Amino acid sequence: MSNDLITVNYEDGQPTVLGRDLHMALGVGTAYKDWFPRMCAYGFVEGKDFSSFLSGSTGGRPSVNHRIQIPMAKEICMLQRNEKGRQFRQYFIQIEDAWNSPEAVMARALQFAEQHLAKVRRDNEALLSTVAVQHQQITEMQPKASYYDVILQCPDLMPITTIA
Repeated sequence: MSNDLITVNYEDGQPTVLGRDLHMALGVGTAYKDWFPRMCAYGFVEGKDFSSFLSGSTGGRPSVNHRIQIPMAKEICMLQRNEKGRQFRQYFIQIEDAWNSPEAVMARALQFAEQHLAKVRRDNEALLSTVAVQHQQITEMQPKASYYDVILQCPDLMPITTIA
């Protein structure tokens, strides 16, 4: 099976295909604007199974396209009930198997951990900088605080209200 049956995108941490690409690859005779809503009538939910966006224009109005999650793409391929649909479904099963392999899951987990560690390091550097500034301020204020403590402990000190 060819590895380039259709372009699979890995945006937002999940493998997806573009609806218009799938429509064209399956050789559907119906216009995309009519076909996709018909496919959605099978219970697919926007935000879970697919997301909509406006694709670039070639001079006219931008057209609506969809990022389809692989499970939805598999079901759409089954609904086509033809050889191309079966071929694409098998391809998507391979994509899912590769995506869910222990090695791929571990690689994504390590990537997530690296990103989290980098964020923690940035936060730590910011905190260290804050501590350094505060330490400098404490060092500058220490003589004033010591002087103030000496003055307040003086037994001859008179309150300002008594002076007035």
